[in-house]
Formats: sequence, structure tokens, C-alpha cells
Amino acid sequence: MSQTFDVVVIGAGPGGYIAAVRAAQLGLKTACIEGWKNAKGELALGGTCLNVGCIPSKALLASSEEFERVNHHLDEHGIAVSGAKIDVAKMQARKDGIVTKMTKGIEFLFKKNKITWLQGFGRFAAAATCTRSRW
Repeated sequence: MSQTFDVVVIGAGPGGYIAAVRAAQLGLKTACIEGWKNAKGELALGGTCLNVGCIPSKALLASSEEFERVNHHLDEHGIAVSGAKIDVAKMQARKDGIVTKMTKGIEFLFKKNKITWLQGFGRFAAAATCTRSRW
């Protein structure tokens, strides 16, 4: 089945999904091509930044900063803590929860704005022409 769109965005990373949402808000029939799969093998929006880059790194960094604060910076406030431990599995689960919440948020924005998610990968083959692959 052939589909026609006013705008097709390749990639649903931080620039792509925002461009797709804005185009749809302006009344353009919009599609976004994204084939990213998470660690479970499920398709996910958000690109590298959201799925394995910036956001997961910041989530883990925030957890490690809390550990650092407990072990080294509460004493100056008159708070003594001993026996603090890191539960890496729990930290990873928190990070995964944040990523999932955000990718589902992008899915919600796509549905709300009637953006078609073409699950796969695309490339521009020539000026004003788009080819499709795996969707």
C-alpha cells in the first residue's frame, strides 16, 4: 500500500521527533522513519541520545552523584552516614525506567499529533525523492 506525506523525517532523535511534531502541528501530513531497537529488541523512538547516550548517562550520573554526596559531602552539614552501598542493578533499572518513560512519551506525541511512525530505515536517494527500506 502506497502512502503519501507532506513531510517525511528520517530519524526520531532529539531533532527528528521535534521536527515531525512541529510539521504535524502546522497541519502537514507527517511521517517519521525510525528503526532503533532497545536492548529487549523492541522498536523505540528517541534515537541514540535517548536510548543509549545522553539520557541514560545522565540518569546513571545522577545516581552516582547521590552516592558521592552521601559518602563525602553530608558531613559538612553535620550528617554522618556509614555503610552506604551501591546497588548497580537497581541503578540500571531506574535508568531503564526513565528511558522507557521518555520513549513512550514520544510515542504519545506521535499519536496525539497523528504522525505515522514508519518502523525501519530510510535514506534520500535523489533530490525530491525518497526511497523506503524495511517498513
